[in-house]
Amino acid sequence: MEGYSEKQLGILLVAERLFADKGFHGTSVRDIAQEADVNIAMISYYFGSKDKLLEAVFRYRMTASKAFIQELVNNDTMGPLEKIYSLIDRFVNKMLNEQNFQCIMNREQMNREQSPVKDLIWELKREMMGLMEPIVTRAQEEGIFYKDVDVVLLMSSLFGTIHQVVPAKSYIRSSPEFANMPDDEFVEYLKVRVSAHLKKMFKAILTHEF
Repeated sequence: MEGYSEKQLGILLVAERLFADKGFHGTSVRDIAQEADVNIAMISYYFGSKDKLLEAVFRYRMTASKAFIQELVNNDTMGPLEKIYSLIDRFVNKMLNEQNFQCIMNREQMNREQSPVKDLIWELKREMMGLMEPIVTRAQEEGIFYKDVDVVLLMSSLFGTIHQVVPAKSYIRSSPEFANMPDDEFVEYLKVRVSAHLKKMFKAILTHEF
């Protein structure tokens, strides 16, 4: 992960929150400077522009995920289904812990206006696909996974399910059984529930076992 100073990281996290709340075009560099308690010149010095600042937010969040998946692909001590489960846990945790970033991701993918990170989003998706595919195809060659598996839709099922859970959180939370549960405990409960569901679904698709 890129080495940011405490001040730079503070600016990045404030920018991420404001981009999530107000959108990229609705957030000014002045807004970010005021919230981060820095001057505009400092943001320009560190990041160059608002476009570059948004790119920096994406690269900051994406770098660790790419490194994790690369290590997973190269791991010779784990079985393929175990790797898939580890991938599911990773993204469930990441997407429920980084909801501001997920909000930006969703908005920028749907945004019809030109965005400085649209290419980055698709670059990330292509890389994720390119890293996950060898796990599946190698297991198919070894007869562990069935061959009738659409890896593109498998990844879409992973991200799509988690993306839908984030806005549905308040609906699930409204159930009486969660009325007195602390927020952090509820998020952990949700992670376990979503992860278990996805693992069952992936196992059924990849091995035809339930």
